[in-house]
Amino acid sequence: MNLMKVVDQSPTPVESQTAKPKRQVFVWLKRIVLWLVIGIVALAAIGAAYQTIATAMDKRAYPPQGELVDIGGYNLHIYCMGEGSPTVILETGLGTMLADWANVQPEVASTTRICAYDRAGVGWSDPGLQPRNPQQIAQDLHTLLDKANIPGPYVLVGQSFGGLYTRMYASQYPEDVAGMVMVDASHPDMWSRFPPEVTTALLGNEQQVSLLILLSRFGLFRLTAGDYFVDCGLPPEQCAQERAFALSTQRMAVWAAEMYAPERDAQVRATGSLGTMPLIVLTASDHSRDFAASMPASTPPETRRQFEQIWQELQSELAALSTNSIHRLVNGAGHSSFQFDPAYSPITNAAILQVIEATRMGELLNP
Repeated sequence: MNLMKVVDQSPTPVESQTAKPKRQVFVWLKRIVLWLVIGIVALAAIGAAYQTIATAMDKRAYPPQGELVDIGGYNLHIYCMGEGSPTVILETGLGTMLADWANVQPEVASTTRICAYDRAGVGWSDPGLQPRNPQQIAQDLHTLLDKANIPGPYVLVGQSFGGLYTRMYASQYPEDVAGMVMVDASHPDMWSRFPPEVTTALLGNEQQVSLLILLSRFGLFRLTAGDYFVDCGLPPEQCAQERAFALSTQRMAVWAAEMYAPERDAQVRATGSLGTMPLIVLTASDHSRDFAASMPASTPPETRRQFEQIWQELQSELAALSTNSIHRLVNGAGHSSFQFDPAYSPITNAAILQVIEATRMGELLNP
């Protein structure tokens, strides 16, 4: 008869002593990971609460200056000053609010009626219909002016991206527009003509921007803002308004909606000429202060010079949209100088007043 040998498989004392520390290390690792997760979730919750509470406090601290107008399911904010015709309509740049014009609007208001407004999702205005392309933005403005009982004719003033939208408005509603001022305005072909590294830096990446929007919801920008916009060149009240909006989650979201709007440039490219409309184009000569943060530090000086040369060429093309135009290259001015720098905003005021006079007199612009 065969006998089965029974093997004792229980751990030896040495194996037991070795396994016990391993189990303890594993338990402690699990606890550490768990506490890290709990800590991250807690910090995120605190950051989100902080962002929500701070944003609500900003809204109470800075109520709308003008009127909130229902244009069909959402409100747009418009602020008008002065009396007279034509009415000047101010269009801000990408992701910026009507407070940008605080150095310009009061001066022009002594001559005629002048209105600044916040596009959908900007400042005090509600988010609007998507996509945020020029056709939708022009339609929003047309409805706003109608609902607010602000009749034409209009002199449209567009800074940066605002220049795209004023061109679209003039194309869709030509009978309403008497004149135009482009303030270092964007050109629909600029992204294809800039040096590739510049285009990549300024356009950004949708995935990166989505991450920034997410982080802004947890108060990251607000916590690290420092003195951002505290002394911005505008009156203190407007600087505070600008800071409050810049630190909101909505600001980055509307920036992305307009920057990545489908068919944006194609829509503007198809608008055609302005005929004999009075047009003044103001061009900055030095964008290093405005765009330096977006360009890599390694960007060669020659590339930066090439950028400025191309920018000026594009601005000349904007001036050529009308046979009744003036193109002024302003030495030393930066992209935002014509609004935020009191040394340059009088140049903007003068250009607007010159176009107003030409529309009233029915005369050609006098260089």
